[in-house]
Amino acid sequence: MALQSSPRFKPLLDELTELNRTAGQVADIRLAGQHVVRLHKTAEYPKGLLQTAPLLREGTGPWCTVLDIGELGRREGKDFDLEWTVAACGLPAFTRCLLHLHEAGGDETELREFDLVKGEFVPEGFSLPPSRTVGAWFDADTLLLGHTLDGAPTTLTGWPAQAVLWQRGTPVRQARPVLRLDSTHPLFMTVPTGVPGRAVVAQALDYSNFVLHLVRADGTTRKLPLPAKLRMSFGANATHVFAQLAAPADLGGKTVPADSVVAVRLDTDGDEDEMGVEVVCLARPGEVVDSTSDFKATRSAVALLVRQGLSVRVDTAQRNVSGWHVQTLVPPQPGEAPRVVDASPDTDRLVVMRSGFLVPPTQELRDLDGSRVPLTVAAPAMDASGLQVEVRQASSRDGQTIEFFLIAPRQRMRRPTPTLMAGYGAFGVCWTPAYFNAGFEGARYGGATIKLWFDRGGALVVPAIRGGGEGGAAWHQAAMRGKRQTSYDDFHAVAQTLIDSGFTDRRRLGVFGMSNGGLLAAVAGTQRPDLYGAIVSDVPLADMLRFPEMGMGAAWIDEYGDPKEPEAARWLRAYSPVHTVRSGVDYPAFLVTVATTDDKVGPGHARKLAHRLIDVGAPVYYLESEAGGHGVSDPIQRPNLMAMRMTFLIERLMDVAEAPASLHS
Repeated sequence: MALQSSPRFKPLLDELTELNRTAGQVADIRLAGQHVVRLHKTAEYPKGLLQTAPLLREGTGPWCTVLDIGELGRREGKDFDLEWTVAACGLPAFTRCLLHLHEAGGDETELREFDLVKGEFVPEGFSLPPSRTVGAWFDADTLLLGHTLDGAPTTLTGWPAQAVLWQRGTPVRQARPVLRLDSTHPLFMTVPTGVPGRAVVAQALDYSNFVLHLVRADGTTRKLPLPAKLRMSFGANATHVFAQLAAPADLGGKTVPADSVVAVRLDTDGDEDEMGVEVVCLARPGEVVDSTSDFKATRSAVALLVRQGLSVRVDTAQRNVSGWHVQTLVPPQPGEAPRVVDASPDTDRLVVMRSGFLVPPTQELRDLDGSRVPLTVAAPAMDASGLQVEVRQASSRDGQTIEFFLIAPRQRMRRPTPTLMAGYGAFGVCWTPAYFNAGFEGARYGGATIKLWFDRGGALVVPAIRGGGEGGAAWHQAAMRGKRQTSYDDFHAVAQTLIDSGFTDRRRLGVFGMSNGGLLAAVAGTQRPDLYGAIVSDVPLADMLRFPEMGMGAAWIDEYGDPKEPEAARWLRAYSPVHTVRSGVDYPAFLVTVATTDDKVGPGHARKLAHRLIDVGAPVYYLESEAGGHGVSDPIQRPNLMAMRMTFLIERLMDVAEAPASLHS
């Protein structure tokens, strides 16, 4: 491949490989009774080691590897990845876990029961062949399950349309149905409560409307009295299920504003009136409870990630006889973002990770009284003394102020600074500061490759554009469906501000993004080629007139609109990258990456985008990996791909010939 033949490629690959070896990826630490668990990934073990350690008063004991995912795959001749969450471990001992093993990065998983203490799969335990599976423990011998095997009902997106209770030792085809979805609904999710014999099923009517059901030990279900318009973020403990309003709702005769967190009691055997909706945290102007990930609930509290502008803190809400009371557990720190990794359903302990663009990740065990026990403290893996983090502003086309993070050299050349912009801007998803090796959050910015960029004098820009969740439900809804262009206008406004200020110029300004961010990157390059010099579009959506027919696209009609409707087709066509590429335009260089096994978005989008650009003579590199699925751009598992990406960006944005310039502050 052309990028691999570049003289830059091999040194970058060697540097990235060494960084992966020394820094690795800081794995989330999950609570499992008296132990903690992590999936530890390094350059030597890119698939990860499932490890446990005793939880001690002063922290963790020594880590013990109970399963080598790479070795398991080699032994069975399969390219396994593990989708790990400790929610897959069953109460009360947390020793039996459900492992979801993906092959080649696809959505289908093999389900196997694993014993964390013995470090082995349970003989004749719960097991399913590859299937799209939704599963959680119901009690020690029962799973609450959805699967797509043997003609089981499915939705239009190919996910299970039926929830069943599967008893140990019985064929899965004999499992008792407890809930059936309409085939037009995209999917359902299980929400463990931490109590055997009780669980919650969140049924998505679309990605903006949900119905929640309580499943009881006798197999009966009860619809919970929550409004339908909810954010896609839920949590539960023994007494309550938690959700967040996506629109104002009339609750008990009072109008409760959007973004408020609400709860329904689960620990009652009475009628529906006893399961009334309670307001846990009332939305306040200028503050938003983040709904990017599920709410983490302890025995008596729920953790809330609260945003005020681009700063983030952790609050907890507890209920007493007078109602719910909120207090701050982790205050905001400039340039950092805390994240609640896990919560214990049978204690009041949380695992909190703190990280920043230039701040290595730390994980602590937190009690509600504020006491702290260190779990991991990562050493700095780059010299950040020459870098700084700023929050700046741009004015969008309609006058809306758009804040953005700028991570840049403290001293820079008089010439414009090579700059990468990264964003997402859909589904209410928020991007927060994170160190390059801080798990998935760091991978959003390219993982270890962003260090290579910083080391060579590059800058990173992360704008909080509409469509995301930084400003709550209204911020998200401002760029849904026919208003999608708003998100792109916000992004272009930040780019224009960077250029107008002289910080960078078109030849040195690049964009990268994945999934909807890959669509954002592709729109940036096709809609405003005058602003950008290089585009990395990873696993993108690109054909917006046919997205419901590829991968899980049918689930996203609520977000983008239905192209079968003439009005929606008109606005989708207006920005769809595949349909807006034109001859005679000076497009920036594109690198389009995808995996053949991506069954979430589907490789067809990337193929069409690359083909259309090639047709009009635009400079295009196209890379399709046979494995990796929707997460193909993994800097630890596929350093070759990531080194090619960095080669592309450096050559296009840094290797710009000009006269020497002097330094200035």
